[in-house]
Amino acid sequence: MDTKKKAPEEMKVNGPGLGGMEMGKNVGTGNASYEEWLGTPPEFDHIDVELEADVIVCGAGLAGVSATRAATEEGASVILFEKTSKIQCRFGDIGVVGSKIAIDNWGRDGSEYKEEIVSTFMKDSSFWPRQRIIKYWIDNCGAAVDWYVGAKEDIYIAPDTTSPIPEGTECWIQPARYPGPEHYDPREEYYPCYQITVQLRPDQAPVLKAAYDKACDTGLVQTYFTTPVKKLLRGDDGRVYGVIAQSYDGKVYKAIAKKGVILATGDYSGNLDMLYHYVPWARVNPTMFTAVDPEGNVADTGDGHRMGMWIGAQMERGPHAPMIHNMGGPLGVAAYLQLNNNGERFYNEDVFGQQVENQLTVAPDHVLWQIFDAAWPEQLPYMSAGHGSICLTYDPADVESGKVSNALGQADGYIALDGVEKAAAAGQVIKADTIEELVEKMGIPKEPALASIERYNELCRKGHDDDFGKMPSRLFALENAPFYAAKLTAAPLLVCMSGLESDHNAHCMDADGHWVEGLYVCGNVQGGRFAIEYPTTVPGMSHSMALTYGRLAGMNAAKGI
Repeated sequence: MDTKKKAPEEMKVNGPGLGGMEMGKNVGTGNASYEEWLGTPPEFDHIDVELEADVIVCGAGLAGVSATRAATEEGASVILFEKTSKIQCRFGDIGVVGSKIAIDNWGRDGSEYKEEIVSTFMKDSSFWPRQRIIKYWIDNCGAAVDWYVGAKEDIYIAPDTTSPIPEGTECWIQPARYPGPEHYDPREEYYPCYQITVQLRPDQAPVLKAAYDKACDTGLVQTYFTTPVKKLLRGDDGRVYGVIAQSYDGKVYKAIAKKGVILATGDYSGNLDMLYHYVPWARVNPTMFTAVDPEGNVADTGDGHRMGMWIGAQMERGPHAPMIHNMGGPLGVAAYLQLNNNGERFYNEDVFGQQVENQLTVAPDHVLWQIFDAAWPEQLPYMSAGHGSICLTYDPADVESGKVSNALGQADGYIALDGVEKAAAAGQVIKADTIEELVEKMGIPKEPALASIERYNELCRKGHDDDFGKMPSRLFALENAPFYAAKLTAAPLLVCMSGLESDHNAHCMDADGHWVEGLYVCGNVQGGRFAIEYPTTVPGMSHSMALTYGRLAGMNAAKGI
């Protein structure tokens, strides 16, 4: 059992992209009944090790590490159980309002948008989330992000998004899309996306490790890797007072929490039976994970959700929220003309990647075609700065000369001026000299497609989208050869962001809306945050909420409040 104080160098944290993913085996078939996948608490006929601490944290991801560190800063002793062999994180975008780092370095912290963001988020989520949860997040995420990033004392702060990063820099923080596209103002958008996200690059792994090490340096943390928690212990008085955990080598632990137990066990998307029960439309999408257990199974299987339900916690009742970003082709999901496989235009393309995915899910064959022409570099700056949309360009010569960062890419909202041609040469985009040739290469019905393109061109020349209401500034007729088409297909499901009912104090709630005393939730096992989908009103809200509520759960559990 590895209980070392610090995360050793060989304990690598999973990285940000597909290349860093550990692809494991899903649990379940997606066909089990509710009673079958929920199951019952396991029974143990012996205990090998008895432990005690002020706080027990179940899960060592962003939320769990934040909770652990926060609890130790309150002077509490912590036992941290983790299913996998290492601390866990993914990607590096964090939505933040009120960050001192942001205001001191980039002159923007989003405070002027606070009320708008909450209102827009609630509207985008059909008012299913608990507004006090969202309000606590927006009022406290700035301090939480500064606290988190502050653990990495040597982190480099980039002056803007495109600036070169000094050679040998392990990790840096930069603003998303700064300076932003000159034509973008969220207050003038039908579907606003607020440009206040910070980005940890190349990912947040070094920062998470620094935060974990900072907690361990207090001497108050015992960590048990490859030791998942199996059940919660709830007394006759209704209070959760501990857990039973079992390592993969069979050792059984009983751990008593004098002040509180924190569930930070991640989501349930690796459990196909749970996933398709709550989000049946996700059958269209492949699943993608960042963590596997020692047996090669996907680690995010709803363990905390089921353990909570076993002892009386309530799974949130609203529509559950899968995170399925369609990041599009080389131009992302920028609002160019889109046709389905029948050659029809059928919606306003001026939306974010999550909403594009929703439309793709109901499209024939789950396919969309994004069509644009050779004038795309001049048109791109007028596109939305929404999540998944490319709206900024850079000259590859500026990378060669050292004027622009060589780490800049699609995740930052940028494309090189030669990017489309490279994609065409690689077969990732269809290219043709005429519209007719393009449609033939796409393999969709020719007459309906040509009619749809002609209709779109007519609306663009008119300057008003009579059919679907796209903003006039994003109506560009297809008239400059050559012409291009990018095929958009079903994107991977990254996580399902719904959990056990909670309040704005990170308390876990029962069916009557009362606190299950002693039990706290944070991260993707916490309900009340997202519903229906992940709207990316502020890209990186998921990480930001996990961090903010992980910190709060740690502080409150340490105090027993």
